[in-house]
Amino acid sequence: MVAPTLPHLTPEQREHLEQLADAARLRAALYPSPKPTPARPAPLPPPRQYPGGRPNPWRTARGRRRG
Repeated sequence: MVAPTLPHLTPEQREHLEQLADAARLRAALYPSPKPTPARPAPLPPPRQYPGGRPNPWRTARGRRRG
């Protein structure tokens, strides 16, 4: 790969930039990023019911229209 020339940098700045790039490449080679875990859908909340197991009458009465 051809390194682009940066005329506005001093030789000291260019050397420092090259050292930082080398360090970043070495870090990436030694410590690869972990693979992301696959996303799972959130569990559904339990249905709202009375303690005896009967469904909530407000929810069962919804949607029934007489007319």
